[in-house]
Amino acid sequence: MATPEKTIVREALAIRLVWMLIFLLAWYVTVPLLGLLVVAQLLFRVFMGAPSGAFMSFGDSLSQYLAQIGRFAAFNTDAKPWPVADWPTARPAEGQQAYTPAEKETQSPVAPAAASTAVATPVSTPDATVAEVAEVAEVAEVAEVAEVAEVAEVAEAAEQAPDIADPADSALKDTGTTDEPKP
Repeated sequence: MATPEKTIVREALAIRLVWMLIFLLAWYVTVPLLGLLVVAQLLFRVFMGAPSGAFMSFGDSLSQYLAQIGRFAAFNTDAKPWPVADWPTARPAEGQQAYTPAEKETQSPVAPAAASTAVATPVSTPDATVAEVAEVAEVAEVAEVAEVAEVAEVAEAAEQAPDIADPADSALKDTGTTDEPKP
């Protein structure tokens, strides 16, 4: 007759085997999905000039998920991957920068000011990489340059405008009425 400890171990192993079969099925679905993602990312890179940020994030979390399945199946960990645990979060990209669409030529006057206030927020998290900090600094510098250029355009337009000292004076000149008494 088996001892209670051996029975518990066998039951735990049987449950783990069931989970391993479920994750094997997930593996066979996920690997081709990652392959399609790689091809789609390659095509995006060829046609747009830079990789897609969404594809980069999803590809990273998908590859982490596959790694979690492998670690669980190889008995390196007892932590079960998704759907038992949370879906892995994507890490910051270490390679090329993601594609960002070009900004339109005409912007509203509020846009540069809003951009500079939104970008001026310093990156103070301990997980911030040097590349992230440099990117925030570069974007802040670009926003400041855009704001200075806008101020220069307004000043140039003001210099080219006709001089009108006081709108009331021009109205008086049009009617022929002045404040001076007539002789």
